[in-house]
Amino acid sequence: MNAREFLAGLRREVESHPAINHALLARVAHVPFTREDYRVFGVQHYALVGSFTRYLEMLLPRAPDSEAKSWIAKVLVDEYGEGSNGQDHAELYRGFLAATGAEKGEERWTPLHPAVTGFIDEHDRLCREEPFLVGLGALGPGHEWSIPRMFPPIVQGLRRARFTEDEIVYFTLHMAQDVDHGAWLEQALERYATTEKARAEIRRGASLSLEARARFWSGVQEKIVRWRQPKNMHVRLQARRQARKELALEEFHALRGRTTPGAAA
Repeated sequence: MNAREFLAGLRREVESHPAINHALLARVAHVPFTREDYRVFGVQHYALVGSFTRYLEMLLPRAPDSEAKSWIAKVLVDEYGEGSNGQDHAELYRGFLAATGAEKGEERWTPLHPAVTGFIDEHDRLCREEPFLVGLGALGPGHEWSIPRMFPPIVQGLRRARFTEDEIVYFTLHMAQDVDHGAWLEQALERYATTEKARAEIRRGASLSLEARARFWSGVQEKIVRWRQPKNMHVRLQARRQARKELALEEFHALRGRTTPGAAA
Protein backbone atom coordinates (compact mmCIF):
# COMPACT_ATOMS: atom_id res chain seq x y z
CA MET A 1 0.00 0.00 0.00
CA ASN A 2 1.40 3.40 -0.94
CA ALA A 3 0.59 6.70 0.77
CA ARG A 4 -2.21 7.62 -1.65
CA GLU A 5 -3.90 4.26 -1.24
CA PHE A 6 -3.68 4.56 2.54
CA LEU A 7 -5.20 8.05 2.52
CA ALA A 8 -7.99 6.98 0.15
CA GLY A 9 -8.87 4.16 2.52
CA LEU A 10 -8.69 6.46 5.51
CA ARG A 11 -11.05 8.91 3.83
CA ARG A 12 -13.59 6.10 3.41
CA GLU A 13 -13.21 5.25 7.10
CA VAL A 14 -13.77 8.88 8.07
CA GLU A 15 -16.84 9.29 5.88
CA SER A 16 -18.46 6.15 7.31
CA HIS A 17 -17.67 6.99 10.95
CA PRO A 18 -20.66 7.36 13.35
CA ALA A 19 -19.59 10.92 14.17
CA ILE A 20 -20.07 11.98 10.56
CA ASN A 21 -23.42 10.19 10.39
CA HIS A 22 -24.68 11.09 13.86
CA ALA A 23 -28.40 10.87 14.59
CA LEU A 24 -28.52 14.59 15.40
CA LEU A 25 -27.37 15.47 11.88
CA ALA A 26 -30.04 13.23 10.38
CA ARG A 27 -32.67 14.89 12.57
CA VAL A 28 -31.78 18.45 11.65
CA ALA A 29 -31.89 17.46 7.98
CA HIS A 30 -35.32 15.85 8.12
CA VAL A 31 -37.15 17.09 11.25
CA PRO A 32 -38.24 20.73 11.60
CA PHE A 33 -36.13 22.58 14.17
CA THR A 34 -37.05 26.06 15.41
CA ARG A 35 -34.73 29.05 15.66
CA GLU A 36 -34.75 28.48 19.42
CA ASP A 37 -33.47 24.92 18.85
CA TYR A 38 -30.68 26.31 16.70
CA ARG A 39 -29.91 28.86 19.39
CA VAL A 40 -29.18 25.99 21.81
CA PHE A 41 -27.26 24.15 19.09
CA GLY A 42 -25.29 27.23 18.09
CA VAL A 43 -24.21 28.33 21.55
CA GLN A 44 -22.77 24.86 22.23
CA HIS A 45 -21.11 24.61 18.82
CA TYR A 46 -19.55 28.08 19.03
CA ALA A 47 -16.98 26.85 21.55
CA LEU A 48 -15.41 24.65 18.87
CA VAL A 49 -15.44 27.41 16.25
CA GLY A 50 -13.25 29.69 18.32
CA SER A 51 -10.74 26.94 19.15
CA PHE A 52 -9.68 25.56 15.76
CA THR A 53 -7.08 28.23 15.01
CA ARG A 54 -5.41 27.49 18.35
CA TYR A 55 -5.03 23.82 17.42
CA LEU A 56 -3.33 24.86 14.18
CA GLU A 57 -1.12 27.35 16.01
CA MET A 58 0.00 24.63 18.44
CA LEU A 59 0.71 22.17 15.67
CA LEU A 60 2.52 24.59 13.33
CA PRO A 61 5.83 24.89 15.24
CA ARG A 62 5.91 21.13 15.72
CA ALA A 63 5.92 20.42 11.98
CA PRO A 64 9.14 18.64 10.98
CA ASP A 65 9.97 20.79 7.94
CA SER A 66 9.10 24.02 6.17
CA GLU A 67 6.85 22.36 3.60
CA ALA A 68 4.57 20.89 6.27
CA LYS A 69 4.53 24.27 8.01
CA SER A 70 3.47 25.94 4.76
CA TRP A 71 0.42 23.67 4.37
CA ILE A 72 -0.71 24.34 7.92
CA ALA A 73 -0.08 28.08 7.49
CA LYS A 74 -2.28 28.13 4.36
CA VAL A 75 -5.19 26.76 6.37
CA LEU A 76 -4.54 29.28 9.15
CA VAL A 77 -4.70 32.21 6.72
CA ASP A 78 -8.20 31.12 5.67
CA GLU A 79 -9.27 30.63 9.27
CA TYR A 80 -8.10 34.15 10.11
CA GLY A 81 -10.55 35.57 7.58
CA GLU A 82 -9.27 35.10 4.04
CA GLY A 83 -12.27 34.66 1.75
CA SER A 84 -14.76 35.95 4.31
CA ASN A 85 -14.39 39.73 3.96
CA GLY A 86 -11.77 39.85 6.68
CA GLN A 87 -14.05 38.35 9.32
CA ASP A 88 -12.56 35.46 11.25
CA HIS A 89 -14.79 32.44 11.60
CA ALA A 90 -15.74 33.10 15.20
CA GLU A 91 -17.00 36.53 14.13
CA LEU A 92 -19.00 34.99 11.29
CA TYR A 93 -20.53 32.52 13.70
CA ARG A 94 -21.62 35.25 16.10
CA GLY A 95 -23.64 36.66 13.21
CA PHE A 96 -25.44 33.33 12.95
CA LEU A 97 -26.05 33.31 16.71
CA ALA A 98 -27.63 36.75 16.53
CA ALA A 99 -30.01 35.42 13.86
CA THR A 100 -31.10 32.63 16.22
CA GLY A 101 -32.07 35.21 18.82
CA ALA A 102 -29.07 34.69 21.08
CA GLU A 103 -28.15 37.66 23.23
CA LYS A 104 -24.75 39.27 22.74
CA GLY A 105 -22.25 37.36 24.88
CA GLU A 106 -24.61 34.44 25.48
CA GLU A 107 -22.09 32.10 23.85
CA ARG A 108 -19.55 33.06 26.53
CA TRP A 109 -21.69 32.49 29.62
CA THR A 110 -24.00 29.56 28.78
CA PRO A 111 -23.04 26.30 30.56
CA LEU A 112 -21.46 23.90 28.08
CA HIS A 113 -22.03 20.17 27.99
CA PRO A 114 -18.90 18.33 29.24
CA ALA A 115 -18.60 16.69 25.81
CA VAL A 116 -18.08 20.20 24.36
CA THR A 117 -15.28 21.21 26.71
CA GLY A 118 -13.98 17.63 26.51
CA PHE A 119 -13.70 17.95 22.73
CA ILE A 120 -11.54 21.07 23.11
CA ASP A 121 -9.33 19.54 25.80
CA GLU A 122 -8.81 16.39 23.71
CA HIS A 123 -7.71 18.38 20.65
CA ASP A 124 -5.44 20.60 22.70
CA ARG A 125 -3.81 17.40 23.97
CA LEU A 126 -3.58 15.84 20.50
CA CYS A 127 -1.87 18.91 19.04
CA ARG A 128 0.38 19.62 22.00
CA GLU A 129 1.38 16.24 23.47
CA GLU A 130 0.93 13.52 20.86
CA PRO A 131 3.37 12.99 17.97
CA PHE A 132 3.02 15.53 15.16
CA LEU A 133 1.35 13.07 12.80
CA VAL A 134 -1.32 12.25 15.39
CA GLY A 135 -2.16 15.95 15.57
CA LEU A 136 -2.14 16.27 11.80
CA GLY A 137 -4.41 13.25 11.52
CA ALA A 138 -6.83 14.89 13.95
CA LEU A 139 -6.93 18.24 12.13
CA GLY A 140 -6.76 16.91 8.56
CA PRO A 141 -8.85 13.72 8.28
CA GLY A 142 -10.52 14.27 11.66
CA HIS A 143 -11.64 17.85 11.00
CA GLU A 144 -11.22 19.07 7.47
CA TRP A 145 -12.37 15.90 5.75
CA SER A 146 -15.40 15.60 8.02
CA ILE A 147 -16.86 19.14 7.92
CA PRO A 148 -17.96 19.01 4.23
CA ARG A 149 -19.86 15.81 5.09
CA MET A 150 -21.42 17.00 8.36
CA PHE A 151 -22.51 20.52 7.39
CA PRO A 152 -24.87 19.81 4.43
CA PRO A 153 -27.62 18.33 6.66
CA ILE A 154 -27.21 21.26 9.04
CA VAL A 155 -27.58 23.73 6.16
CA GLN A 156 -30.62 21.82 4.92
CA GLY A 157 -32.24 22.23 8.32
CA LEU A 158 -31.28 25.89 8.62
CA ARG A 159 -32.85 26.67 5.25
CA ARG A 160 -36.00 24.85 6.33
CA ALA A 161 -36.07 27.09 9.42
CA ARG A 162 -35.93 30.07 7.01
CA PHE A 163 -32.53 31.43 7.89
CA THR A 164 -31.21 33.60 5.08
CA GLU A 165 -28.06 32.74 3.14
CA ASP A 166 -26.26 35.67 4.78
CA GLU A 167 -27.19 34.34 8.23
CA ILE A 168 -25.77 30.87 7.56
CA VAL A 169 -22.69 31.89 5.59
CA TYR A 170 -20.39 30.36 8.24
CA PHE A 171 -21.73 26.91 7.35
CA THR A 172 -21.88 27.32 3.57
CA LEU A 173 -18.40 28.86 3.50
CA HIS A 174 -16.98 25.84 5.32
CA MET A 175 -18.69 23.37 3.02
CA ALA A 176 -16.55 24.78 0.21
CA GLN A 177 -13.49 26.03 2.07
CA ASP A 178 -12.79 22.86 4.03
CA VAL A 179 -12.63 20.84 0.83
CA ASP A 180 -9.57 22.94 -0.02
CA HIS A 181 -8.23 22.72 3.53
CA GLY A 182 -8.57 18.95 3.53
CA ALA A 183 -6.76 18.71 0.21
CA TRP A 184 -3.91 20.94 1.42
CA LEU A 185 -3.42 18.91 4.58
CA GLU A 186 -3.69 15.68 2.60
CA GLN A 187 -0.72 16.81 0.52
CA ALA A 188 1.23 17.22 3.74
CA LEU A 189 0.09 13.81 4.97
CA GLU A 190 1.08 12.15 1.72
CA ARG A 191 4.70 13.09 2.29
CA TYR A 192 4.78 11.29 5.64
CA ALA A 193 2.39 8.32 5.28
CA THR A 194 5.16 6.08 3.95
CA THR A 195 5.70 3.76 6.93
CA GLU A 196 3.41 1.63 9.06
CA LYS A 197 4.30 3.70 12.14
CA ALA A 198 3.42 6.97 10.40
CA ARG A 199 0.15 5.57 9.07
CA ALA A 200 -0.81 4.27 12.50
CA GLU A 201 -0.21 7.73 14.01
CA ILE A 202 -2.28 9.47 11.34
CA ARG A 203 -5.14 6.99 11.75
CA ARG A 204 -4.94 7.30 15.55
CA GLY A 205 -5.30 11.08 15.37
CA ALA A 206 -8.27 10.87 13.02
CA SER A 207 -9.95 8.21 15.16
CA LEU A 208 -9.50 10.07 18.44
CA SER A 209 -10.81 13.28 16.88
CA LEU A 210 -13.88 11.55 15.45
CA GLU A 211 -14.62 9.77 18.72
CA ALA A 212 -14.57 13.15 20.47
CA ARG A 213 -16.83 14.54 17.73
CA ALA A 214 -19.38 11.75 18.24
CA ARG A 215 -19.48 12.55 21.97
CA PHE A 216 -19.84 16.23 21.11
CA TRP A 217 -22.88 15.73 18.87
CA SER A 218 -24.50 13.54 21.53
CA GLY A 219 -23.89 16.30 24.08
CA VAL A 220 -25.45 18.94 21.83
CA GLN A 221 -28.41 16.65 21.24
CA GLU A 222 -28.87 16.25 24.99
CA LYS A 223 -28.85 20.02 25.40
CA ILE A 224 -31.58 20.43 22.75
CA VAL A 225 -33.71 17.71 24.36
CA ARG A 226 -33.28 19.37 27.74
CA TRP A 227 -34.37 22.70 26.23
CA ARG A 228 -37.45 21.22 24.58
CA GLN A 229 -38.76 19.27 27.55
CA PRO A 230 -40.47 20.77 30.62
CA LYS A 231 -38.17 21.14 33.60
CA ASN A 232 -40.01 18.57 35.68
CA MET A 233 -39.27 15.90 33.05
CA HIS A 234 -35.48 15.97 33.37
CA VAL A 235 -34.70 15.98 37.08
CA ARG A 236 -32.11 13.29 36.47
CA LEU A 237 -30.38 15.38 33.82
CA GLN A 238 -30.31 18.37 36.15
CA ALA A 239 -28.78 16.26 38.94
CA ARG A 240 -26.23 14.91 36.44
CA ARG A 241 -25.34 18.45 35.38
CA GLN A 242 -24.73 19.47 39.00
CA ALA A 243 -22.57 16.40 39.55
CA ARG A 244 -20.41 16.99 36.49
CA LYS A 245 -20.16 20.82 36.75
CA GLU A 246 -20.87 22.36 33.38
CA LEU A 247 -18.59 25.31 32.68
CA ALA A 248 -19.37 28.36 30.59
CA LEU A 249 -16.82 29.14 27.88
CA GLU A 250 -15.38 32.08 29.88
CA GLU A 251 -14.97 29.87 32.95
CA PHE A 252 -13.44 27.08 30.92
CA HIS A 253 -10.83 29.31 29.27
CA ALA A 254 -10.07 31.12 32.54
CA LEU A 255 -9.27 27.81 34.23
CA ARG A 256 -6.81 27.09 31.43
CA GLY A 257 -5.27 30.57 31.44
CA ARG A 258 -6.69 31.66 28.08
CA THR A 259 -8.82 34.48 26.74
CA THR A 260 -12.08 33.48 25.08
CA PRO A 261 -11.94 34.23 21.32
CA GLY A 262 -14.10 37.26 20.56
CA ALA A 263 -14.43 38.22 24.23
CA ALA A 264 -13.88 41.86 23.41
CA ALA A 265 -16.43 41.84 20.59
